[in-house]
Amino acid sequence: MPDVGFRYDRADLLKAVAERRGVGLSTLLRSLADSALASEGFPVAEQQYCLVRGGELITTSFKPSKDEDGGAWLPIENEDNAPFDPATCWRLKPLPLRLDGDRVVRTYPVVAKSQEHA
Repeated sequence: MPDVGFRYDRADLLKAVAERRGVGLSTLLRSLADSALASEGFPVAEQQYCLVRGGELITTSFKPSKDEDGGAWLPIENEDNAPFDPATCWRLKPLPLRLDGDRVVRTYPVVAKSQEHA
């Protein structure tokens, strides 16, 4: 992919938006690109799945295939553990996946920006 240049420096603006949203700069740029593609009618979202076999989480994939051992591919649902406001909160790295009945959940811890965290 070619290096993209701008007529004037937008790095500070992009960093400010990323900080406001509580994400890294690369995540912000991917999000902006996905939004632009979606607005033009291109499919961009990929669903991630988790192979569940005998009540155990085996592996994840964006392109599930038939499991020879009878496992089921379930979509991974993302959720925050508290309401998220990018102006006042940080979204931390996700906790390990968990099986919640017939769904697989990835939980993102949310903490206030004033709290100390590791």
